[in-house]
Order: sequence, then structure tokens, then C-alpha cells
Amino acid sequence: MAAVDTIEVLDNLQFEHLNTADIYTIDADGQAGESVTTIPVMLPMNVSAARVLISNNGATGSQVHARVKATKVTGITISTVTKTQNTEPLAWTAIALNAAVVESTEIDLADVMEAMLHVDVAITGTTAHLGTEVIVEVRKEATVDEWTVWARFFVLSGLTAFKTDLLDTAAAAQKVIPVANPTAGNLNHINKRLFILDATVANSEIVWQTACGADA
Repeated sequence: MAAVDTIEVLDNLQFEHLNTADIYTIDADGQAGESVTTIPVMLPMNVSAARVLISNNGATGSQVHARVKATKVTGITISTVTKTQNTEPLAWTAIALNAAVVESTEIDLADVMEAMLHVDVAITGTTAHLGTEVIVEVRKEATVDEWTVWARFFVLSGLTAFKTDLLDTAAAAQKVIPVANPTAGNLNHINKRLFILDATVANSEIVWQTACGADA
């Protein structure tokens, strides 16, 4: 059981978070209570490039932060599969409501046998959110800037996030995060993902919450 004024997460924190970091959650259980979504998108072998567009336009809603990573299979032999897992076409990026569409860098698939995109979007505001649109496009000609929509979907629709500040520093590699009055902050819905927005945006991360301590 978590100590008073703390929450605990499943995996060790990747980064240190000072008390300037914010935790975003939804006041509900399970997937319906997650302020962040992670979506895998498989890409067809016959395309040479892809990109991701993220639109946060709507009548009402909150800022979001989005990120795209790509994993690739670049070679196969009888005994070895060569994989690339450190490609980030879009680092964590803030997208305000009704901001211009955000575009990832072009993802080169010319020498790739198989690829998967990992699209992460998190609500980082407290206004009721109507949803964010994610569009995955694949290149249709090598020398012409023309694209075909491969996948298109809305995420985080109908959610209202709550923000809680860290009470003190949470060190990298630890599981315990100090939070003032976590139950009052709606962090008492465990076994779901939260989003930690760090003052250094690149150090933001998705965590899986496993426990919630009592309020002081």
C-alpha cells in the first residue's frame, strides 16, 4: 500500500521530476479514466515513407501533448532479425486548441521490411475535450509530395482531465511519486495510465499507476 501523500507506478521512472511537474488524470476507472492514449499503427511493406499529422481543432477542448515513435525491421537472416527501436519522428510537442496541424518528420521506409508507428497523445489541460484527430499518411510517389491516408482516428474524446502537482522531487528510477492529497486529486483510480508533464517537455512520460496513498 502506498504511503500517505504518494502514488506508486509499475515501472521505474525514466526521468527525475521536480515539484514543477504536473500529473494529468481522469476521474474514472480503467481505460475510461486514462488521460493518455497509445496507439500502434502497422505500415504496409510497399510504401517508401510515412508521416503523422495531429490536429487539435474543435469547438472546445484542452491542449494536448503528442509524440510519435517508430520501430522497424530492417533485415532478416536465418539466425538474426535486425530491428530499429530508437526512431522518434515527433518528440513530445504541445498542441494548443485550434493550433496549426502538427506534422512528424517523414519516416523513411525505403529499406524497411516491416514498421510500426507508436502514436502517443495526452490531455494536458482541464477543459472538457472533444477529441484530437490523428492522421497517418503514406507516400504515393517517390519524387512528388503526394500522400494517401492510411489511418485516421479521433482520440481522448469526451474526457475532462484533472491536474495534480508533485509535492516534492521524484527521482529517476524510483516508483514512488510524492503528491499532496492524491485522493482529493482523483488519483485513487489505480491500474491505469497517467501522464507526467515535466517542465522539460522531453522528460515527460507515461506511467502505469499501481497504488494511491491516503490524503494527509
